[in-house]
Amino acid sequence: MPELAELRLTADYINQAASGLKFTKIHKNPVHKGKEVPTPFKWFTISAESRGKELMITLKDTDTSNFKRLLMGMGMAGHFKLTNTTNEPKHAHLMFYATDGVTLSFVDVRRFGKWKEVEEWSSNRGPDPTKEYKDFKENILANMNKAAMKKPICEVLMNQGYFNGIGNYLRAEILHRIPKLNPFTPANKAIHDHPIIFILCKELPLKAYALGGGQLKDWENPFKTEKEMFEKFIMCYGNTNMARVKDKNGRVFWFNPKWTKSLLFSLYYDA
Repeated sequence: MPELAELRLTADYINQAASGLKFTKIHKNPVHKGKEVPTPFKWFTISAESRGKELMITLKDTDTSNFKRLLMGMGMAGHFKLTNTTNEPKHAHLMFYATDGVTLSFVDVRRFGKWKEVEEWSSNRGPDPTKEYKDFKENILANMNKAAMKKPICEVLMNQGYFNGIGNYLRAEILHRIPKLNPFTPANKAIHDHPIIFILCKELPLKAYALGGGQLKDWENPFKTEKEMFEKFIMCYGNTNMARVKDKNGRVFWFNPKWTKSLLFSLYYDA
């Protein structure tokens, strides 16, 4: 958390908040272990774009066509907030100061967020299933014989090299919406027998985005959208009527309790 929908909403917020502003300075809170970000230009604009679970911030010189890019990971609760300068949030760790007396801050209570200067998106992450659906699908199909695809589909859906942007709540909701699919089935077999997985990896993140994102635990929608509709959208994740176990990566997986009686479930936890 945040996942694809939440990163896309974060980009939307940055673009709205920074629209029409000129920035003059960047400051990193010394308590954060992240690297300093030198102020790149005398005056610059800020824009943002998301891809799966990553956020790209572009700092563009107002006088030339030059720009710098920062690739950001939000951690567990990272978000941005625009405030008056000198009124930055307590846990602001990267601050962009504008000429209008306002500051756009990256706020991260847990300090799990990170950033680095880059030229492109991370090469170890797959295409975004909502924005690059054709490439997303082809990337998976081209790698169906890889060792990673022999692991249970419930694990592989969290592999960002193939399912960029799919996280813990989305994997639970995707698999729950395929009632005949045992979530402990090897990924290559599950995808072959249930290609609807591809469609759900596109449609459910888009639905979550339209509903204002997963306001779960520490993440809040930056536009202050009510969360009741999203709560109705969630059918499996966090539902006390569902089974939950820790997967081999230590993440809690929520699923239909009927699968606890299956051989695949037993084999997974005996391995």
